[in-house]
Amino acid sequence: MSTLLSLHQVNIGYLGKTVLRNVSLDIASGESVAILGSNGSGKTTFLKTIAGIFPVLSGEIRFASPEAGSPIRIGYVPQRMSMEGVLPLTVAEVVEMGTYGNLKPWQSLSIQERESVDWSLNSVDIENLRHKLYWELSGGQQQRVLIARAMVAHPDLLVLDEPLASLDRDSVRSMVALLGKLKTGTGVTLLWADHFLPALQEVVQEVLLIEGTGLVRYQADDIWGKNVALMTREEKGQA
Repeated sequence: MSTLLSLHQVNIGYLGKTVLRNVSLDIASGESVAILGSNGSGKTTFLKTIAGIFPVLSGEIRFASPEAGSPIRIGYVPQRMSMEGVLPLTVAEVVEMGTYGNLKPWQSLSIQERESVDWSLNSVDIENLRHKLYWELSGGQQQRVLIARAMVAHPDLLVLDEPLASLDRDSVRSMVALLGKLKTGTGVTLLWADHFLPALQEVVQEVLLIEGTGLVRYQADDIWGKNVALMTREEKGQA
């Protein structure tokens, strides 16, 4: 597989505060990689830096689009709680937001963009919800809407910030199955942060584990086999 993105001695943080230091790694096109760590360890900051929301403090991030001569397309799925306070939009209207980067303020969606919205709704199995208000939906349905919004631009890299957070067990299984289907069906590269280890095993190939201010890379089978000191939410609740 070809390299999709490379980090070279990158310092990552925000407001001048360094969270992760001297990060160097490559992620290949088509991989599924999880970044794991405790709350506040820098997972979200790392993802927002990859997505271009935060600038790197130093070092370099290089992207190589699978389509020669075209810029890489990145879809970003925030945590659902970061969407609180949004206007009462329908599911279709939220998904359409993913096309706005290509539009001038006075422009409406083109036929091609409307077709992309339809495709994206179908790809995450929520076409039947398109006229529902976003805030009327369950947590799992809301997460699918945010993934559809990110997928509408047909990204090469899908960056997800804790997509399994606050979901019940059935919704977690459904979400993992959906992400596996998207990866297989579209070839999108997945980079995501979460804590929920057992569910991740079904779709994650490699793990970036935050240790202090550094990242250590593991094969997914190795990190679970070695029982690295991370617990699932259920285990934390029982501790």
